[in-house]
Amino acid sequence: MEQAEVFHIYHLGEQRGPYSVRQVNHLYRCGYIGDETLYWRDGMEQWQPITEIVERRMQRKRLRRWGITLGVTAFLAVLVFLFGPVTRDAWREMTSGEYTADSAWWRARGVVREKLSEGERVLFEGRSNANVELPGRNSATVTLAGQVTDSNNKVARVCWSVQLQYDPERRLWQASAAKVITPDATPETTPEPTLAPAKPAGEELPSRIVKGGVTASTPSKTLVPE
Repeated sequence: MEQAEVFHIYHLGEQRGPYSVRQVNHLYRCGYIGDETLYWRDGMEQWQPITEIVERRMQRKRLRRWGITLGVTAFLAVLVFLFGPVTRDAWREMTSGEYTADSAWWRARGVVREKLSEGERVLFEGRSNANVELPGRNSATVTLAGQVTDSNNKVARVCWSVQLQYDPERRLWQASAAKVITPDATPETTPEPTLAPAKPAGEELPSRIVKGGVTASTPSKTLVPE
């Protein structure tokens, strides 16, 4: 077994040892011995360069580290590809801590997201469609909108009004109130009245008069265009 191996080294004209594998690696990493150092162990006919045992083990460790690094990198790349925008936005919604309109808008998004029902998800509209008011030194009123998809995959546009309070010492926004203003509704349309077609010029219009309970027709008059 490798743990039972012992080595003797020849360094600067002196033979030293015995050393374990761990001790030899430590001496090499710390610079006490170099590539010119020789080693020997039971069963060998002559001294051999120390690099034969040290570099081989260090190479295996480097390959193992590279494998771990590549695996973690690939895993993170998949997460970024699948959830990158959501993760990035969620991080900004939770960590916005400046007293600015943009920071208040991000925090308001987080407040709305926290109040969604189970199974609901939201896609917020852009900053240009939101309204942020900073009436005082430590408060903000944010009006924003987004598309909410419920657990049945029904989509509706919803508007919210979020009241925020700013803590300058802790540098964070806290929600004081949040409510739905109005869901998006398609305005009802009133049908336009249908106009009767105009009579062309020159057409005779019949007229009727009533005499003694009897309806009688009178001669039609011809309309002459002016």
